[in-house]
Amino acid sequence: MVETTLQNMRKGGIWDHIGFGFHRYSTDKNWLLPHFEKMLYDQAMISMAYLEAFQITGNEDYGRTVREIYTYVLRDMTSPEGGFYSAEDADSEGEEGLFYLWTTSELDKLLSKSDSQFFQKVMNIRDNGNWNEGRRHGGTNIPHLKQTWRQLARDNQTNEDNLKSRYEKIRVKLFNIREERIHPQKDDKILSDWNGLMISAFAKAAVVLNEEEYTVLAENAANYVLTSLRAKDGGLLKRSRRGEAGLHGLIEDYSFVIWGLIE
Repeated sequence: MVETTLQNMRKGGIWDHIGFGFHRYSTDKNWLLPHFEKMLYDQAMISMAYLEAFQITGNEDYGRTVREIYTYVLRDMTSPEGGFYSAEDADSEGEEGLFYLWTTSELDKLLSKSDSQFFQKVMNIRDNGNWNEGRRHGGTNIPHLKQTWRQLARDNQTNEDNLKSRYEKIRVKLFNIREERIHPQKDDKILSDWNGLMISAFAKAAVVLNEEEYTVLAENAANYVLTSLRAKDGGLLKRSRRGEAGLHGLIEDYSFVIWGLIE
């Protein structure tokens, strides 16, 4: 049951197939249509689930998902000082999900004919859209998988590595193009409790995946929390934003937990 859930979450539209990271939650049973907001605590706790699945099964797909979640967190959710931002909004230009959606005509302009056809087939892109709102408004699509990469390779009469390699080149190109769009607004508050979750996730991943970079990220965030969010009486403040910390007394002192995780 756990593996079925994790695998279908990763295939669904709740996963950002172009830029990585999980959206806040799915509004349907098939994991297709998300609320497009991205929350720090989701990245932390979901990555822990994939990390534990990797530990138990040895399935590298789970480890790859963890690494890609952290690619997103490092790129888009990490402050210059080392703390982690809270969230990215669902809306851009006044429309929910717009930043993440694609039309067939747009893909045909951006990619070669063969690459556009390949991407549309793999990611289940349709001329009239692949979700209800998309079918009603301009034929927009949420990229998602319906098959495993092994099944797709078999159906396309190629091996899995070649299929993934071709897809990755297209994904990078679309990611770079998408970066030119108007981004959803970022909630740049740094919350002590949510940072604790992300520190814990990075610390465990550093050991399980043998990634020294994750140790550094956990330590940097812990140092930020224990310095910039430390109250005069030794407790932790709730949040900081642009160098100003506040809301004392709403969180206990979790420094012993943070240090215990990264020792």
